[in-house]
Amino acid sequence: MEMTTLVLLLLVPLAVWRIYSRLKVVLGRTKSELWRHYATLAVMVGMVLAVAVQVFGNWIAMAALAAGAVVGALLGQRSIKRSRLENRPDGFFYTQDRKLGLLVVMLFISRLIHRLFEAYLHMHNGLPLTDFFDNPISPWLFGLLGGFYGLYSWQLVQWRRTQKPVPRPIDIFDIK
Repeated sequence: MEMTTLVLLLLVPLAVWRIYSRLKVVLGRTKSELWRHYATLAVMVGMVLAVAVQVFGNWIAMAALAAGAVVGALLGQRSIKRSRLENRPDGFFYTQDRKLGLLVVMLFISRLIHRLFEAYLHMHNGLPLTDFFDNPISPWLFGLLGGFYGLYSWQLVQWRRTQKPVPRPIDIFDIK
């Protein structure tokens, strides 16, 4: 093995660890804003549709994408049930179940890192690179991520629609 390959192999676990520790912070208590939920829903649906257009005609990849979206939606439903949803005077907040969120995101990121490493090896050896979606694992993971966060965002929108804001307590010392 060459030195650059060894350095790359040593840096990948460090990168994965940094991504994991950053995601643990991001998946903590978050202020619920409707525009973010709608944007996440739109991005996830758009991503799944873009992958579906890309793999159209490859029925194994289409089936993997659909299966990943279904499994992701089921995990998203379970995650919303395990999430803590708060309606407080200072706003709406939610705390996502970290285990399921980290599992889905780290599976997706690990596939991207694997693909980048594979591309590096193919480029280094002068081999042509295969299509990203030839292997059904890639569309399955795109479907998993899209189904998970798509349904999770949709459920957060539904929760927000059913909630009325809690009024702020009156501060008698607030002079206007």
